[in-house]
Amino acid sequence: MNGKWTSVLLCLMVMIVIAAIGCGDEATPPTGRNNGSDGGFEAVSFAGFTELVEQIAPPVYTAAAASPSSSGDSLWTYGECPLLGKVFSETEPMSLYTNIADLDMYLEELAEITSELDSMDIQGDTIIVGSEPGGDFSMEVQTLTTNTSIPTQCQIILGFSSVDLETLIKMESTEGDNAFTMHGAYTITDSTQKIMTYCNSSNGTLTESNLFYAFVNLTDSTIDIRGVFFKDYGDDTSARWGYAINTVNESDFAYRMSWFSEELIVSLLGCIIGGGNKDVLFALKYRQYEPADTNVVDSAFILDQTFDSSYGYVGTGIAEGYESFVVESNIFTMDAMPTALLTSPWAE
Repeated sequence: MNGKWTSVLLCLMVMIVIAAIGCGDEATPPTGRNNGSDGGFEAVSFAGFTELVEQIAPPVYTAAAASPSSSGDSLWTYGECPLLGKVFSETEPMSLYTNIADLDMYLEELAEITSELDSMDIQGDTIIVGSEPGGDFSMEVQTLTTNTSIPTQCQIILGFSSVDLETLIKMESTEGDNAFTMHGAYTITDSTQKIMTYCNSSNGTLTESNLFYAFVNLTDSTIDIRGVFFKDYGDDTSARWGYAINTVNESDFAYRMSWFSEELIVSLLGCIIGGGNKDVLFALKYRQYEPADTNVVDSAFILDQTFDSSYGYVGTGIAEGYESFVVESNIFTMDAMPTALLTSPWAE
């Protein structure tokens, strides 16, 4: 993904230069935070969400980092693909830190684009079109005047049906079998950042799509981050997941994540819910549905555990006082999972 992003970014830089010398289609200047001192587009710096997550969530999980006692459930740490790896590692695609790293990568590229728009003195809502032998490229900068509607199949995980955002940047590439789309919208104030990104990429066979939402209060570093992902393998199978992490009482975290897999003979939905204080104790529940669309939990995989700051097991079950973090009715079940590739909230 990073190599693809670099290629797309370079092409977009060329397109911005074209616009700066008169080939862009410019309209009414945007309002609000996007106006520079001369009325043009203003560069934006986004918060580093990996760092913000690290302030409240348990550390990156590795097998060596865990220190299980003789109590607790070994499936959390057992085997080549332990449950804790699916939750907090940097290696599993559905894990928290993998997804937050992707979010930060998108925001870094989006910030680069806003910086180039600023330096080129782009004035107002702009459409930029370019081409090369491999395909066409386009970028659009738009001031949003109405709330953004969330695609229906993403609403359960994101937790809302619409969101108020001010500025939209749409980037698209049609490079033969390597089509790529990124849309990013945001509202920035002195004390808060609210951002949504949509991405879709394809290599001609496999197609990936995701939708991220992120909010941070810069005054106290509290966050609310959510994401939905759908991967189409091109052979009538898919992978899907969704997650939500937010700050509780300024120092604790609450986390939900579920993933859908068709890699086995029977489809599977794995569900995690938990939270607490990363420096003291946190609790996790795991529930599994097999097949994924059943409404009956697999009785062999009902796992409840409390952990210390080093992923050591603390007793068995959920410690007193942590029950509010693991309410089973808040688990993302199959009805929360997307059923097809995601569409952009700003699709025309």
